[in-house]
Amino acid sequence: MKRIVALLLALTMVFALSGCGKSEAAKAADELIDAIGTVTLDSEAAIAAAEKAVSGLEDKDRESLENVSALESAREEYEALAKKAREEYEAQVEAEKVAAVEAAIDDIGAVTLESRPAIDAAQGAYDALESKLQSRVSNYDAIAEAQSALAALQAAERAEQVVQLIDSIGEVGMDSGEAIQAAKTALNALTAEEQALVSNLAALTEAEGAYKAMMREQAETLLKSFKLEEDVFQGVKFYYPSAWKFYSNGSWMADKTTFIRTYIGMNNSSVWIRVIYNYTGRDWVFWTKLTVLTDSDRFTKSYSYFNIVRDNSGGKVWEYYDDNADIAMLRAIAASDTVQMRFEGSDYSSDFTLDAADKKAIQQTLEVYDALIAAGYR
Repeated sequence: MKRIVALLLALTMVFALSGCGKSEAAKAADELIDAIGTVTLDSEAAIAAAEKAVSGLEDKDRESLENVSALESAREEYEALAKKAREEYEAQVEAEKVAAVEAAIDDIGAVTLESRPAIDAAQGAYDALESKLQSRVSNYDAIAEAQSALAALQAAERAEQVVQLIDSIGEVGMDSGEAIQAAKTALNALTAEEQALVSNLAALTEAEGAYKAMMREQAETLLKSFKLEEDVFQGVKFYYPSAWKFYSNGSWMADKTTFIRTYIGMNNSSVWIRVIYNYTGRDWVFWTKLTVLTDSDRFTKSYSYFNIVRDNSGGKVWEYYDDNADIAMLRAIAASDTVQMRFEGSDYSSDFTLDAADKKAIQQTLEVYDALIAAGYR
């Protein structure tokens, strides 16, 4: 019996001694935990190494560790430090972004006409900033103030350019039309506020009035050589250049030639040019298409067969159409040395060269028309 009790005690001591033992891996893990020491932002590697060692232990070895709680505390402390560091870094970055925008605004400085790039750069920097940071820009109002100041300078500059254009008109003469129109065009391009800055508007008004009166007088002088027909019921006057040949019966068709001739229509406020395309010959063409060749251009006109007047007398026929003038074509004719025209029907055509008298009549018509337009007619 005593031997059995002794054996049991011996076995108990063996098991006790074996339970109190710690594996080398557990000891190494404990050492890694102890090595962490005071937790700083540089402790990540040490903490991670200890955590890896612990995670690799068997359950019985993990239970034998003496300072697992210290490892957990070290991890928590490190995460808190890391979070604080990130927040401080982000705050610093945000502060630097805001400071950069404020510096860009400060760089605008005193506003001049050359300040546009600096203002745009400051506005662009502000717009690119995160919305949550824009409210922290202390000098943002300076951008709006700079933009307003620049706009005022630009308005004053545009107004001054118009002032100079008006001054350049000088004494009004027959050749002042382009200078007056240039000043008017520039003035009309200004806003109402900018126009108020033009100091010599009265001079432009006076110059325009004097020029219109001068051109009206010139037109009236030129029209004295024109034949006048008036429709008092319609309130319309028609002026025919001296190149037109009118006969005792008032007819111009007695002049049996092929031509392009113009005349002027006027009422109290408007002026326009009409043109007659006439073919005269011994044979009918029954034309519906007219082609005019100038030195540099080609013009084609087409009409309905039934709208063209056709008649005959004394062995000749004539076919003509009275139309609103193509001003561009008339100007091309007036500027050309040679003008050819073809009256073309479905089966026949006839070619002619515009004579000098008819071209001169077109030039006279345009001269009067331009003078009346410059005088204020439309």
